[in-house]
Amino acid sequence: MLKKSSYCFELMKQTINQLKFAAVLPLCSLAVFTSCSHDDSKYERLPYSVTDKERVSHAENILGVAIDQQQDWMLTTECNIQVTADADLDNISEVMVLDANPFEGDNYRLASASLTNGGSVTLTFRVPKAADVLYAACMTDKGQIVARPFVPGTDKTVSFAYSPAARKLSMRRNASRSYEPEYTSYYMKDFLTYLRLVRKTLPEGADNRGVMGKHNYTNTVQVRKNPYAIHELSLAYMGGNSGAETDLAYEWFPQGQEFGMGSFLIHDTYPAGWNVYTYDASVREYELQGHELICRNADEDESKVFSVGDIVQFHVAKNGELLPDGDDERVKVIMINQYVVVCCEDGDDWDYNDRMYWMPYGVERLETDIVDPVPTKPEVWTYVWEDKDFGDYDMNDCVIEVQENVANADNLDVTLVALGAMHDIWLGFDNKAAVTYKDYKAVFGQELHEVLGVARGTMVNTGGATAKPVTVTVAKPEGFDFQTCSFILGAMVEDSKKGMYENDYYYIKIASKGQDPHGIVIPGKWQWPTERTCIKDAYPEFITWSADHTKALDWYKHPVAAKVVSRQ
Repeated sequence: MLKKSSYCFELMKQTINQLKFAAVLPLCSLAVFTSCSHDDSKYERLPYSVTDKERVSHAENILGVAIDQQQDWMLTTECNIQVTADADLDNISEVMVLDANPFEGDNYRLASASLTNGGSVTLTFRVPKAADVLYAACMTDKGQIVARPFVPGTDKTVSFAYSPAARKLSMRRNASRSYEPEYTSYYMKDFLTYLRLVRKTLPEGADNRGVMGKHNYTNTVQVRKNPYAIHELSLAYMGGNSGAETDLAYEWFPQGQEFGMGSFLIHDTYPAGWNVYTYDASVREYELQGHELICRNADEDESKVFSVGDIVQFHVAKNGELLPDGDDERVKVIMINQYVVVCCEDGDDWDYNDRMYWMPYGVERLETDIVDPVPTKPEVWTYVWEDKDFGDYDMNDCVIEVQENVANADNLDVTLVALGAMHDIWLGFDNKAAVTYKDYKAVFGQELHEVLGVARGTMVNTGGATAKPVTVTVAKPEGFDFQTCSFILGAMVEDSKKGMYENDYYYIKIASKGQDPHGIVIPGKWQWPTERTCIKDAYPEFITWSADHTKALDWYKHPVAAKVVSRQ
């Protein structure tokens, strides 16, 4: 016959539903489990002596900072966007929200829905608070993708096609149509929001060639067939950092012609800077100044009417002389939402913000190099915990990575990657409706050190002992949310804090307002601190965020390399 301690040890290897625990203590994020050898109906609860206030005080002492009383320890916020599947693709099967340009490298899917051509859907998802720009994308059943950037929380809709409403607005202009150039007015209802998006997509002073794409964005446009059968090409000035000596030049290639049939230099008199708009209260829209491009007609006279299929190739000139393009064209034509933008570079920082023009209608980008998109992957979320009331905040006592299963979004892939805990610990799904321990479903069917195949009490993958991470695929519980109702850690109570029985456990939920940072959800894969390295030393900006919940929202992207563990 097994002794009592051996009996408990064997049962601890089984699922949580096979254990006999205590009723839950109603103390914020902590609750006591009973010994596995006693019936929970006979359990006499003892007061738990540690309060949230005491934990916060200890955390402030360790971190050396007064924690913002409004700090809820959330690095994400809920967002939604209405996406219309109107991209120029055949057989659209899915729309998605991605965290990066799918043509530029790794990108992760924050939300998706099955949708066919012309349909619309509102996608709701959690987005990192530090994210300035996300991408909405349409994808076909063959993996072809068209993506558009948008500003989360500001933009409410994303469309991939030209909007008739936008076309009509852009046609409000002065009566004069002569070109020398003759300036005209163009109107955009959401110009300031749009300008913010453009400037975030192409940060000032940064080398934006990678952002824009070296292959899928060229300096060339092609006249398109539009719903109005009007083939005039307009340029509305959006702003920039160049001086008056910088101009835009272009060459005109009639449809089917390999050689240009005309070169044109537009001597602009626009001022440097971004404050180039006025607000027209009568139409409640923003007014931009611009002009129309010209070509030549059959009699070689100047004309403003292009033919469908004509090609226009842009260049930059200074003081009337074309600048050398070098390895990269000095003009890139991009599309942001339904708008075409012509971006110019007149120096050598390649930020493409020196002159920027909006082309209200009539053209499409000409893609001379087709680049396959990088396959999208479900977003990864990293969960990290402290397992003690008064811990060292190395945030590695338990580290898991979680993402939706690629084949079935109703399942989750949960990977146990590190354990800095010497306690016995258990992982379960949180449940807001939980009344007793029986309402929490286990993720792994055993104590977590056993999951990694190491002896209990072993600190593993935190700088010393190593073990291969272990992944399980489990059904996503009803009500699961990556931030607000995700996971719960069970940790064995320290000897000095045990209750009546020898195997008491307590719950550790994700930290919330008024608590210490004992459990945090981090967007993406993350490098956790080495054992006994406080997070403030591994991530110096963590204390900035702790002191002000509105600052350093991307602290988790800036580690001190020697003080974190690299995920292999």
